[in-house]
Amino acid sequence: MKKYILMLCTALVVMSCSKEEAQPQEDQKEEVSTSILKLTDAQLKNFDIDTVSFQHQNLPTTIRLNAKTAVTPENTISITNAFGGYVKQIALIPGNYVNKGQVLVVLEDPQYIQMQEDYLTTKALLEQANADYIRQKELNAEQAASDKVMQQAKATRQSLMVKKSSLEQKLRLMNINPSSVSLSNIRRTINVYAPISGMVSQVFANKGQYISPADAMLEIINPDRSLLNVKVFEKDLGNIQIGQTLKAYTNTKPDQKLDAKITSISNQVNEDGTVDIFAKITNANGTRLTANMYFNIELEVNSLDANVLPEEAIVQFEGKDYVFERQNKNQFRLVPVEIGISSNKMVEIKSPQNSNKVYIAKGSYNLLNAMKNEGEEE
Repeated sequence: MKKYILMLCTALVVMSCSKEEAQPQEDQKEEVSTSILKLTDAQLKNFDIDTVSFQHQNLPTTIRLNAKTAVTPENTISITNAFGGYVKQIALIPGNYVNKGQVLVVLEDPQYIQMQEDYLTTKALLEQANADYIRQKELNAEQAASDKVMQQAKATRQSLMVKKSSLEQKLRLMNINPSSVSLSNIRRTINVYAPISGMVSQVFANKGQYISPADAMLEIINPDRSLLNVKVFEKDLGNIQIGQTLKAYTNTKPDQKLDAKITSISNQVNEDGTVDIFAKITNANGTRLTANMYFNIELEVNSLDANVLPEEAIVQFEGKDYVFERQNKNQFRLVPVEIGISSNKMVEIKSPQNSNKVYIAKGSYNLLNAMKNEGEEE
């Protein structure tokens, strides 16, 4: 009896194992059958399909970089004064915008008074020298005065003319109009004006400070003519050329993109492995530029030779990408693919890459729907 029970248990265990081993084969068979679509000639007439094979193209790809605004020396101006003086008035801070011709600083110094005094004195002496020269010239013509006296009068007049002209230029350097200087209008202060419209980037002076001719009081930049200093990794340099265009945007306004064109590429590698390239902003698109302003960069470059298929050949099923391979006239296989970049309605196929296969382009989604319907009927 015990022997009979033992044989029965053994038989049950064997049957159970056989069923478990058979199950994966059934699942595998079902999986294979769901990836194959077979159509009759009559069914095939209802499908408008086109076939295509892999093509080789250089597809453009977008690399994302970082940049900040950089102002060229041509558009960076240090505000100085040729004669120095004490700062009487200064009311600007970094970030202030100024217009060309706007008063930036008011300076005060006794030398300004002395310069105007010298000018008025020279002007008066020149008037006297002119009159004396004319008189001596007339006397010399009548032989009432020697040539030596006339030449001396002429030399005195010439010397005063040179001095007057020199003082006029110095007054203009002080931003004082010589024609405005008179006995009743001698100024002890001078104004320092903005030579360009721009933004104050740095302030070096304060009220009461003495400024020598070599000292900069302010620094003004013209951010509207800023360049973008873009950091590019060395591995990407082969795809970048002067003249290429790029898009730039800030984190706060990602939809407001600037246009720029690459103007120069550095030949030195930075410590962080990047190379500096500079791009001229061609369209700020309403963005108010400031110094050292950070931007995100989108730069379109050409990738290496890629295997591509038309976009319409790609179908999505359960969150994955597939293509239909035509195995024969009436049989199609759904093949999973890994796609890459896309451009001009072509998509890079990273895997599989079998150039001998034929795939469905037009009508691929119709085949997918037919496969789904067939699965539901089963």
